[in-house]
Amino acid sequence: MLDSDPAIAQVDIKRCIGCGKCIRVCPFKAIKEVDMRGAIKAEVIETVCQGCGLCNATCPQGAIQLSHFTDNQILAEVEALCRF
Repeated sequence: MLDSDPAIAQVDIKRCIGCGKCIRVCPFKAIKEVDMRGAIKAEVIETVCQGCGLCNATCPQGAIQLSHFTDNQILAEVEALCRF
């Protein structure tokens, strides 16, 4: 049986500008370029992604988020911890 982390990167194609920075920093080669109606966008190969978050930190547009660890979810956790 293979275990994998459920936190994988997801690309918001509306925000992706196709700069390719995420592709260059991914140590697992889990992101590829795709042509979407004439525009180059990033696409995550879900079976290869290890959820390391380098692409998330590198994306200048914030177009890539880790599932279960989106910016809004992390901010909500921090705010909850700050109440104590």
